[in-house]
Amino acid sequence: MPAPKKNPRSIGTVLNEVIERVNNDTQRLRLLEQSSESLLSRINSLEQAMLQARRDMQKAFLDTNTRLDSLDDRMSKSENTTKEVVSHMKKLVTETRVKEIENLVDIYNPVKSNFVTKEELQKALAEVRRTKK
Repeated sequence: MPAPKKNPRSIGTVLNEVIERVNNDTQRLRLLEQSSESLLSRINSLEQAMLQARRDMQKAFLDTNTRLDSLDDRMSKSENTTKEVVSHMKKLVTETRVKEIENLVDIYNPVKSNFVTKEELQKALAEVRRTKK
């Protein structure tokens, strides 16, 4: 049996088929390149967003630290002021001490008190001595 003959193709047909395959491959490559560029663009955008978020967080941390330091200073000043107030209050006169001083002033007040003169005292002593004898 003789070998079957293949359908002979012309060079033009083969050339057209090769060109069509090359065009299809080129189109696929362009799609892959576009997809790759799109992914790179997204990655770059994400990278920029992450860097900006990091900068913002660092700034927020610095601001928070600054505010905490300020609050710490204010609390220290408040504690010192409170200690000074307590110290001064300890030095203040108590109510009972004020009443004692008022009583002493009343006792030594020459307008209210009846003082004895030297002569009156001597006469009173002389009378006491006479009555005892």
